Amino acid sequence: MYLKNVIICSLAILFAVSCSKAKNKNSQKEKEVPILEIKEKDTLVSNQFVTDIQAKKNVEIRSRIGGIIQQIYVNEGQFVHQGQALFKINDAELQMELLKANAALKQTEADVRIAEVELKQIQSLHAKKFVANNELEMVKAKLSSAKAKHAFAEAEKKAVLQKISFTRITAPFDGVIDVIPHKDGSLVENGTLLTTLSQLNEVYAYFSIPENLYFELLANDKIGNHQKIELTLPNGVNYQFNGALKTAEGEIDRTTGSIRYKALFPNPDRLIKHGTSGKLIISEHQANAILIPQKSTFSIQDKTYVFVVNKQNKVKMTNIKIGTTLRDSYLVESGLKKGDLIVYEGTQSLKDGDMITVKKKY
Repeated sequence: MYLKNVIICSLAILFAVSCSKAKNKNSQKEKEVPILEIKEKDTLVSNQFVTDIQAKKNVEIRSRIGGIIQQIYVNEGQFVHQGQALFKINDAELQMELLKANAALKQTEADVRIAEVELKQIQSLHAKKFVANNELEMVKAKLSSAKAKHAFAEAEKKAVLQKISFTRITAPFDGVIDVIPHKDGSLVENGTLLTTLSQLNEVYAYFSIPENLYFELLANDKIGNHQKIELTLPNGVNYQFNGALKTAEGEIDRTTGSIRYKALFPNPDRLIKHGTSGKLIISEHQANAILIPQKSTFSIQDKTYVFVVNKQNKVKMTNIKIGTTLRDSYLVESGLKKGDLIVYEGTQSLKDGDMITVKKKY
């Protein structure tokens, strides 16, 4: 009887183990996931940067002399040409100073002529030994003094003329007028901001490259060798012209760990204004690139992994190195090769070493 019970218990245990194995086997079969075959293809790799757009030239037009604005010749937003009159500051007082300077100059000219005539007379008498040497020297000194006063008066006149020239303010180059804060009749001082002039036929889009990316591009000789530089405007519209990369700053900003570059864009219609913001998209061609969907990856402690599927349909957790992010895909730098099979999606339901059934192959 005892032996019979032992045999029955043993059979029951074997049956339970068999059912458990069958259940696990069935559970593994239930893990149906799609897989992706790794392929290499040529692609256009893009990096996006926030950009600050500035006019090729942007200068503040300031008064170089105090006075009352007599006339404003331009309007805000108007396009002006180099040398075109912008403002006129009243110069009535300066014209009075000019009259005084002219009078002083004429007086000194007369003094010089008188001193010259006197010197000739003294020289004639000195030759006949009618006057002493010291008297001759005194007359020569008098002439030198008169000439010095004449030079000073001439300089004074030029200074007044220069001040008068400052009352007429012209455009230093072709450009667009910005806000004009002061109106006709306003009293301005030396240095007062009258307006800003922007040269908008071309604009610079400034952006910063992280230090590590800069040295990576430098090592791979990719700086400046870009296929395309595009600009997205604040309204989300792509600008119709492509840009050209220009020189960078001479040093890396230690506070941000980046270096500043600029891209030059044509702006023939002056659509883009100084101070516009936007997004810069810099693209380069990369041959034999490996791209995988972001949903095929998962992260553990700042590392990125995929499940690689072997010939027995067994998955292995594999660490990969990610390069550029392209919308919903990653550019893989290392960890995968052409022909590898990876789990396309559903990685959250798997663990290392699981057996899978291929649902669909991409």
